[in-house]
Amino acid sequence: MTGFAPNGTRLVEHLGIGTVFEVALVLDQEGRELVCKRVAPGAKIACGDAPLERERDVLLAVKSPHLADLVAWGSDDRGGFVLQARARGTAVRQLIGEGVQPLNGTKWLDLARASARALAALHSARDQRGELLFVHGDVSPDNLFFEEPGGATLIDLSNATFRDGREPVFVGAIGTVPYAAPEIVRGEAAASAETDTYALAATLLAVAVGPLELPTTEASRLFEVGSRGISAERIERRSDLPARARAAIAHALLFDRARRLASSRELADEFQNQVG
Repeated sequence: MTGFAPNGTRLVEHLGIGTVFEVALVLDQEGRELVCKRVAPGAKIACGDAPLERERDVLLAVKSPHLADLVAWGSDDRGGFVLQARARGTAVRQLIGEGVQPLNGTKWLDLARASARALAALHSARDQRGELLFVHGDVSPDNLFFEEPGGATLIDLSNATFRDGREPVFVGAIGTVPYAAPEIVRGEAAASAETDTYALAATLLAVAVGPLELPTTEASRLFEVGSRGISAERIERRSDLPARARAAIAHALLFDRARRLASSRELADEFQNQVG
């Protein structure tokens, strides 16, 4: 990690290396905690700084409280970097897993409302030139943060597309299984606002019922999701969730794309005025 922090910042904590980004927490000269992103060494070989540039370009174009604030970007001896504000709240991944107490009905509804409203706002974002056509491309528990009672932030924009960057950085990227829509896993469709909505519904299902059960090997997981999708039946055990909210999750996760609740705005509307 030598030299990871750009000039004018100090390394606080190495947060990890993913398939695309290497990420660390740094302090700037004003004492602010910022997230520093660089392209992970393995990814850089294949695509250079393109994922980092996409992250920067989306944050410059889509001004939203549901994305991290872009603070600075540049290049130094170690390569390109982006500095952005730290996402507020808790990564939804921390709300799912063995031994994790599921959110009660009220808090789950808070998360469902906040995240669906956030995604709908991003999908409908506009500027002076018109619609920005934002698509996240990898909505998942790792990339969604929840700040109680009503805040939601999406992170990691390496798979995102928008009006001025309509082609994905990674051709053929499918996002995160099992949250990716079946048609993406089968290679029959590109990420869209519709598949973002599916992925959010799958994420909310996992928060409600625990880890989604899949085969152990990657090939069998891809086959399972691509050929059957994921079942929302387990959410019916959550009698503390309103019937309309449970039905909305099931509707958004239908394997038949033509029958699916596909709009993030419609999903957000289904969660409004419900009582946990």
